[in-house]
Amino acid sequence: MIVSSNPPTISVVLPAYNAAAFIGRALDSVLAQTVRPDEIIVVDDGSTDGTADLVEQRHPLVTVLRQPNGGPGAARNRGVRKAVSDWIALLDADDVWLPEKLERQIAFARDAGVGIVHCSLLETRIAPDRVGFADLWRQNCIVNSSVLVRRAAWESVGGCDEDTALISVEDYNLWLRIAYSGWDIVTCREELVAYMCEAGHLTSSYERYARAEIANVERVAERLKLDSAIVNEKRLRTLDTQGKLLLYHRCAAPARQMLIQSLLSRPSASRVGWWILSWLPRPMLELRRALRERSLAPLLSRETGREQFGQRSG
Repeated sequence: MIVSSNPPTISVVLPAYNAAAFIGRALDSVLAQTVRPDEIIVVDDGSTDGTADLVEQRHPLVTVLRQPNGGPGAARNRGVRKAVSDWIALLDADDVWLPEKLERQIAFARDAGVGIVHCSLLETRIAPDRVGFADLWRQNCIVNSSVLVRRAAWESVGGCDEDTALISVEDYNLWLRIAYSGWDIVTCREELVAYMCEAGHLTSSYERYARAEIANVERVAERLKLDSAIVNEKRLRTLDTQGKLLLYHRCAAPARQMLIQSLLSRPSASRVGWWILSWLPRPMLELRRALRERSLAPLLSRETGREQFGQRSG
């Protein structure tokens, strides 16, 4: 392990699109850090609600860059090109950091082989202490607003892929490429980010997200020249997962499209069942959900009782 003796410098890069209603909350959380970053860069990605003007008026120390709408990947690339620090702290406009976020992560940044330091969300996601390509290929366990990324790692893979088909998963695409290139990704096991997800914002569009997940598999496979067998398994797993999620959110037509693709790729009784479910009228789906929740209620009640008993007796 090679350890740097120089204190790390940190630039915060925050892309924003029509974020006037909540970007102040994100910036306040940056300014409340126990270890202040060296600079804060907001990239206004073609907003029409006065986001850039608001930031300039209320936060004169923040650098504001303006560009035509190109998506968060393009905005992050623009911000990183402008940044002067060795480390880039990523933050989405609708998320917030806890005050100790940067302070806790800095300790991991001294190892010269580390390309990304991320931390757990308040909504816990499981990640190993060291996240490898295989871990990420199985499932994304890194959330953008928790990431501190070494500038050298970012530049070594060319930054974010700006393909608009990847919007909402362009960060996952980046983690995969950085991991594949050999950089270490370490997990800071603390809950230091609050994921807010404003209604109507990028991550709330289920159909677009599902299609982006499929596009990401194909894009990463093409760029990294991955073996077709592991690519096909990942694509099949993604079709199954996203098809079921779309059906859960009652996006029936796109759910059917994904479920039929997985069924034709590898037929099974389970896939036939899910595809049939996608044709049921919404009232029947709602009835099915209600009956399932009713059947699970006694089990959930027992589990809650055990937890409460453990807390009382502990």
